[in-house]
Amino acid sequence: MPAELIKLVLSAANTVTGDVTVSTTTDVSPVISRYAANVTALMILGGVTTIPAASFRDDNGDPVPAGGLPVPDASSAFNVFVNGVLQQGELSTLTANSLAINAGILLGVPVVLEFQDFSNVTSSSAASNTLGVTTTIDT
Repeated sequence: MPAELIKLVLSAANTVTGDVTVSTTTDVSPVISRYAANVTALMILGGVTTIPAASFRDDNGDPVPAGGLPVPDASSAFNVFVNGVLQQGELSTLTANSLAINAGILLGVPVVLEFQDFSNVTSSSAASNTLGVTTTIDT
C-alpha cells in the first residue's frame, strides 16, 4: 500500500471581547477680517453697487491695495453689512478686485465686509482598546 498524507483536522472558535475608544480633539482658530468703505456715485451703475478693493480700509484703518480683498473658498465665508444691517448672502459677489452688491445703495452709506477664514482647523484622534481574543481548538 502506498504512503498517504495524514492530515490533522481541527476546529477553532474565536471570541473577541472588549471595546475600542476613539477620542478626537478639534481646534478651530478662525481669522476674522473686516473692511469698510463708503459708497460713492461712481460705484453705482444699473442697480448694482460695485466697490473696488482700493476703496476699502482694513481693521487697522490701512487702505486695501487693488486686488487685495480676500477671495472666498470652501474654508471661508463672508458677510456684508450695509449701513450696519446684515445683507442676504445671495446679494453679494466678492472677488480680490471688488465687492459687488446687487442693489443700488445711497451715496455715502457705509459698507462693511466681514471675512471669516476657517482654514486653520486641526484635528487629532487617539484610539485605545481593551480587546481580548479567546481561541478554543477542538481536536
